[in-house]
Amino acid sequence: MATTMKLPSSKCSSRPSCRARAVAFRPVCALARGDASSSSGPAAFGRALLAGVASAIVLATGAADADPSIIAGAARVVDGDTLVINGERIRMYGVDAPESAQQCKDPRGAAYPCGLVSKDALDKKIGSAPVRCEVKTKDQYGRNVSVCTAGGEDLNGWLVSNGYAVAYRQYGKEYIPNEDAASAAKKGIWAGQFQVPSEWRKENKRQEGGAVLPAVPLAAAPNAGTRPAGPGGDPPPPCPTGPAVKGNISAKGEKIYHVSGGRYYDSTRIDLKDGEKYFCSEAEAVAAGWRKSGQ
Repeated sequence: MATTMKLPSSKCSSRPSCRARAVAFRPVCALARGDASSSSGPAAFGRALLAGVASAIVLATGAADADPSIIAGAARVVDGDTLVINGERIRMYGVDAPESAQQCKDPRGAAYPCGLVSKDALDKKIGSAPVRCEVKTKDQYGRNVSVCTAGGEDLNGWLVSNGYAVAYRQYGKEYIPNEDAASAAKKGIWAGQFQVPSEWRKENKRQEGGAVLPAVPLAAAPNAGTRPAGPGGDPPPPCPTGPAVKGNISAKGEKIYHVSGGRYYDSTRIDLKDGEKYFCSEAEAVAAGWRKSGQ
């Protein structure tokens, strides 16, 4: 007589706890045998993470480079106050260096190419360091008028402080104190005689952004080499009582007058277009609202 054997049913398949363990186990097994070519494996996850970080860096760099008020990079020195960075021409703000063709006189009265000296000094100061220029505006020649730094140092102020440029008072007064200090210490062009660069350009028929015409020799230029380092600006009026009193306006807007023999009298330059004045007496200066310099 044939007997039919009944196979025992699986106890695990009928218990929910066993099914839960089986479901929980499957993902672990899949990761354990993970295929590097699988789009859901750990290798793919790592590649996606690296790609995301790289994209973030590129976007952040592009955002910085897109700032039109900052020009940064390796600089080529054109002259004592002009640079080229990334093809952009930069005119350094608030300073005016002697022109490349300009001559000055040293303490012994010998002529020397002060414009080239300023250019060379700036070139050596920068060296191979990257330069960062903050653009304040554009001038009529399309140049980026900027305050430039290298290694965190203000190059504009450095030029004036060392006598390689004067403060360009027509466009800003920030560097007047630097000029005063350089003049008192007789640094650079202040050690001898020179023409203020803006006056030299007028006499040599050269504009800021234009071509340089053949330079008038220093000895032949009107008043060239005869002005002692310091005054510049507008000439003083003849006063019957002696040298005119100089009514200067400081970088802070204070009206201060200087008398002949004072510490800063010789280095003070008066620009009438900026509201500064000459007086023929201290009483006249006081009546106009100026106070006397403490030195």
